[in-house]
Amino acid sequence: MSKKNIGRNAKVDQIQELTKEFSTLTVVMHQSIAQAAGLAATDHKYIDLLLKHGSMTAGRLSELSGLSTGSVTGMIDRLERENLVRRERDPVDRRKVVVVLNREEAFQRIGPAFKDMMADVEKLYDGFTVPELHTVQKYLEAVIAFTKKQIAGMNEKQSSR
Repeated sequence: MSKKNIGRNAKVDQIQELTKEFSTLTVVMHQSIAQAAGLAATDHKYIDLLLKHGSMTAGRLSELSGLSTGSVTGMIDRLERENLVRRERDPVDRRKVVVVLNREEAFQRIGPAFKDMMADVEKLYDGFTVPELHTVQKYLEAVIAFTKKQIAGMNEKQSSR
């Protein structure tokens, strides 16, 4: 193996270790945010899906989250008890029920943690040049695509059992 490949392999190993550490810390951070808001560990991330995509059926929430429809129903029940979502009839197709986010309540409960974080994020980005930010963006886009593919594959295997 050439010195170039050894150096590349070492760098890839370092990136993989950092990615694992980042992944773990992300879970821990979101657990802390959820706990401060009085929510289950991942419920606020499902709120993020509703913020990003708007009101949707439980089936669509299942597709976006990777959760089974039964798990989505349980999650919606929890969020409904917390006054964070409500179920409404779809105005276009009255046979369907859509999950509607109570944005005011969500921002009141989850917003403070993110408000404090945003100033720190701006400082973080200030430490990078525009070309470096392009590289970070490229990496994150690739990781997101990879992760979505892995989730779909796992869900496909589970549904075929």
